[in-house]
Amino acid sequence: MKQPTRRLSGLLICVLLSVPVFAAGALEAGAMLGGFALTDQHDQPGRVDDTTKLLLFSRDMKANKLAKAALSPHPARYLSDAKAAYVIDVSGMPGFVTKHFAIPKMRQYAYPILIDRDATTTAGLPSQKGQVTLIHLDHLHVTGIEYATTADALNRAVDAAGH
Repeated sequence: MKQPTRRLSGLLICVLLSVPVFAAGALEAGAMLGGFALTDQHDQPGRVDDTTKLLLFSRDMKANKLAKAALSPHPARYLSDAKAAYVIDVSGMPGFVTKHFAIPKMRQYAYPILIDRDATTTAGLPSQKGQVTLIHLDHLHVTGIEYATTADALNRAVDAAGH
């Protein structure tokens, strides 16, 4: 009788160890973010890893427009030079709209946008409607979380990450 219990316990431990830290609940300062890979709007691979200093994140149209206003005036390498990554969650958008309208529109932007199509990667990332989440990282250790409500605030955070 002990053998099935032991197997179940072992299975549970394996499952818990394989889930990224932030998937269990909202990510907060002091936590470790599991690195991840997604493709951008050009289907090119991109990563959030231990070299990333700033993670910009949004999951709604108003926040995406704020990011566009902040990032569009800058050269294509603005984010990568600052060791920053911009990630969006498009899971709330109908697949047809994402595929035929949203992503083709994003391809016009010079800056890379890592896209989470099904919210599995970004489920635990914090967000506030209409704001871009700024997650400050030091070797994937979350040192702070704030929310940008203006293009200037977003650019200041990216510029600070690059210095």
